[in-house]
Amino acid sequence: MLRMAASRRPGAAFVACATAARPPSGAATVWAVAPSSAAATTAAAAAARHSPSVSVAAATRRVGGCRRVSGIGGGGGAWRASPAGGFAPATTALPSRRPRRRGATSLPAPQSVSMLAATGADGDGDGDGDGTPPLPDDGTVRGPRDPAAAAAAAAVAAGKPVLRIADVPHWEALYDVIVVGAGHAGCEAAISASRRGARTLLLTLNMDRVAWQPCNPAVGGPAKSTLVHEVDALGGLIGRLADRTYLQRRVLNRSKGPAVWALRAQTDKREYSVAMRAVLDEASSGAGSTLDVREGMVDDLVLDANDGVAGVTTHFGGAFRAPAVVLTTGTFLGGTIWVGAKSLPAGRAGEMASFGLTETLGALGFETGRLKTGTPARVDSRSVDYSVMVPQPSDEDDHWFSFDSTEWVRRPTVPCHLTRTTTATHDLIRENLHLTPKYGGFMTSAGPRYCPSVEDKVVRFAGRESHQIFLEPEGRTIHELYVQGFSTAMPEHVQLAMLHSLPGMEACKMVRPAYSVDYDYLPATQLSRTLMTKTVAGLFLAGQVCGTTGYEEAAAQGWVAGVNASLHSASAPLLTLPRESSFIGTMLDDLTTKDLREPYRVLTSRSEYRLLLRADNADARLTPLGRSLGLVDDRLWGAYNAKQGRIAAEVARLGVTHVGPDSATGRLVADRTGAPLRSGASLLDVLRRPGMHYGDLEGLGLTSVPAAPAAAAAAAPPAKTPALATAYEKERVETEIKYAGYITRQAEDVARVTAQAGLLLPASLDYAAIPGLRTEAREKLGRVRPETLGQAGRMAGVNPADVAVLLVHVERERRQEGQAARSAAKHADRVAAQTARAVAAAARAAAAPSEQAAPVAARGGD
Repeated sequence: MLRMAASRRPGAAFVACATAARPPSGAATVWAVAPSSAAATTAAAAAARHSPSVSVAAATRRVGGCRRVSGIGGGGGAWRASPAGGFAPATTALPSRRPRRRGATSLPAPQSVSMLAATGADGDGDGDGDGTPPLPDDGTVRGPRDPAAAAAAAAVAAGKPVLRIADVPHWEALYDVIVVGAGHAGCEAAISASRRGARTLLLTLNMDRVAWQPCNPAVGGPAKSTLVHEVDALGGLIGRLADRTYLQRRVLNRSKGPAVWALRAQTDKREYSVAMRAVLDEASSGAGSTLDVREGMVDDLVLDANDGVAGVTTHFGGAFRAPAVVLTTGTFLGGTIWVGAKSLPAGRAGEMASFGLTETLGALGFETGRLKTGTPARVDSRSVDYSVMVPQPSDEDDHWFSFDSTEWVRRPTVPCHLTRTTTATHDLIRENLHLTPKYGGFMTSAGPRYCPSVEDKVVRFAGRESHQIFLEPEGRTIHELYVQGFSTAMPEHVQLAMLHSLPGMEACKMVRPAYSVDYDYLPATQLSRTLMTKTVAGLFLAGQVCGTTGYEEAAAQGWVAGVNASLHSASAPLLTLPRESSFIGTMLDDLTTKDLREPYRVLTSRSEYRLLLRADNADARLTPLGRSLGLVDDRLWGAYNAKQGRIAAEVARLGVTHVGPDSATGRLVADRTGAPLRSGASLLDVLRRPGMHYGDLEGLGLTSVPAAPAAAAAAAPPAKTPALATAYEKERVETEIKYAGYITRQAEDVARVTAQAGLLLPASLDYAAIPGLRTEAREKLGRVRPETLGQAGRMAGVNPADVAVLLVHVERERRQEGQAARSAAKHADRVAAQTARAVAAAARAAAAPSEQAAPVAARGGD
């Protein structure tokens, strides 16, 4: 009997995984991708050649418009091979089957799955049975997957046995930390763990694509730049590599307040990857190195007897043991890319997806889901007419991501260019919406709200006549342009027509088509803020597998996961970054507290403490922490202390330096600000005036020494170093002086809120037994199990009244526990006192006969 899952939707790709029954030594898996059931017949025949009995696992969950077939995309209907060699619709459920593992003694019985429920074969692909296309993604928070698909996925996960240490016949090597995936999260995790002394293995599908930038080759932007500065302050890599490989840099939002200023750098994507590979190579070379880098597809986790992680196995039989594993699978975990109605299993264009881990995570009880992202087309820069576009040059001023002055090497810059969509562009999009995976109903995964496709822009903002499109170079040595703001998944011929409708691109050549990719992820409410899962000790997640989007978010999570994995392997307490400490802490708190069903992007508005969490003071906030973890060396620590000394000295100097209202300087200040100085005004008072900036003080000769180029200042001896060496130092002094009142008030708010919000909630707290909590709050709190009262208050479905009830309950329990402890202590003291008295009495009683016997003995001696 041969059973297959095939797509009955025209043009949709068929993907099947046929597993042949083999002797206990192993099993064969055949993968087939074809556009029709006819091609499916060929795939089935190929599978049948391996064994007379072949079974294809039931379609269990979404991969775009198709359904997952035990780890790979399937289609909308079930088919059975007939004796005549054709196909007929299957009427019975298809069992889930898994090959026998090395060392495994038995397999659980396969569980049947309703094929109709699993595939949603209702004509529109959304599984709701109504035959209508799914609603457009309007950016709202989505609920869980449809119940039928979730139930089917659970059935297959239940059929996958948990791999134990005893099931692995041999181990290739023993490590402290294993990192799966070498994207931005994986590289940061591996380097941070290995630099802390943990023996680390980095496993990746392709060593030639480490830290690749498959979408926009840029680093930074609003809030994202602060993440980069924070990672650098902690000893991470992303900031210094962006400084080494930038093509151009711009500071955004200069017209607004300092809390939202943001550095953004266009980078050379190939140089960036090469630079990261060089860092990895250096870390993995030499006799004393603690890092190994290796290619391999991890397809299973190994657990110990206590259900903690113990290692991983790879698709081709490798087995590596470690007490801590970091999963940074990006878009590769069950990834499928889409162009129009056609799809292909891949993590990104030209690179295979990874399968097996999703089923393992499901078998371990984790909830998984699907998210999507996308990337625009690339065009040949030599086929573009720049004369009708607006050039976007790099800023003249030097701003850097890294606080390390040795990375400040100026490079020739390359401009970007601005064009706009036209009425013809919008007409083409509207006419072909039905051909996209989303609006055509082929894929229903939620996409990023703040990085919409161009068709989403046209639909959501129907009243707008045009949208900005930026042409950004991808490198110095290649002729490819990234068409920012033009992400789409239209068929290729429509994409080309859309490109030709843009001013200056009427004759452009498309060299890489745009596509969407959807992939598996785990809702991060299943993690603690340390990024370790709540149910499997030693298992950490970071990056897009946690539901985020962006290189910066991934790098920050990777640093945290790598550090904590190294701490866990050493049985040390894990690191938790509070929400008020950093944008990294804010992001981790959001991810692990809020039930997010769309890709998460860090935003300035997400932090209520953003005036304190600026880019210019990231090192003051976090470098001491990086130093305590061993990730900031002596040279960087010395530079940090020198910088803090310069800033403190300059603030003090400004406070004691006064300017007379009748002096030449005083008149200049009055002319510039439009108001005369009061008698005895200090430079602090001058700088607080609207319209006055630190640069103006420099222009008036009111700085302690003349300004000097940053690089020269950093290289000069301490005696010749200017009061402030860099633009960031000057901005920090100016901001902290101008906004001193607001900063002080916000710091007081932090202290007040932290006192209550930091109240730890017992892990064993029974929310169902707390009187006064609403039913919704009980359910949400019981499922997420927040670590602190502050986290509980930020959860959706938990209102201030619930928080008050929770606070009263926890404090009452603590008082009762305290009273019980004090009573127990008093009782113990009484028992101890009674015991001591009894011992003393016994000692006296024992001594009395001896004293009485002594005179008798003396008389007997006479």
